[in-house]
Amino acid sequence: MSSIRVYHAFRSPYSRLGLHIIDRAGLDVELIPFTGPPDGVSFSDPTASKPKLSYYGIDAPRMTMRMGLPIMRPSPFDVDFGPANKAAVAAARDGKGLAFALGVADARWGEGKNISDMSVLEACAEQCGWSADALHAAQEDADIAARLRKQRDQIAEDGVFGVPFAVMGASKYWGHDRFELLVEEAKS
Repeated sequence: MSSIRVYHAFRSPYSRLGLHIIDRAGLDVELIPFTGPPDGVSFSDPTASKPKLSYYGIDAPRMTMRMGLPIMRPSPFDVDFGPANKAAVAAARDGKGLAFALGVADARWGEGKNISDMSVLEACAEQCGWSADALHAAQEDADIAARLRKQRDQIAEDGVFGVPFAVMGASKYWGHDRFELLVEEAKS
């Protein structure tokens, strides 16, 4: 099996679905938080379009329920994703990446929680058997900051323009609905 990089964002309910597909398939992947498009590349916020936002309000719940997962609109919606992203990188370093990312995505999109609240992130860390001390240390860790900068370069190199997005060899997969194809090809 080729190495698989999976880009995700806690802002996206579709990233949550992609993470669940990866987890259910038992794939070993490198998780990379999508911290925005490559420098100099414009990015259209999907929630800025009223028709698209209206569609997402229908589609995200139906796709989530189709996977048998609960869904709840996060409150507040726009938060500082920096602490969760730093923690996700540190959790991956410590072998808890997918479990932690799923916990955070489920807290946000399944329970409507504010994932910029450190107590929410602490509960996610505890749930996956990761240390709250490591979570807090990651917030000021120079190695984690360096990893995030390197991942920004990887976002540009892979041409990531949205999430969830996966890269396996020369093949790219955008959208959770393409992750089933990723799984089939990864296991063949």
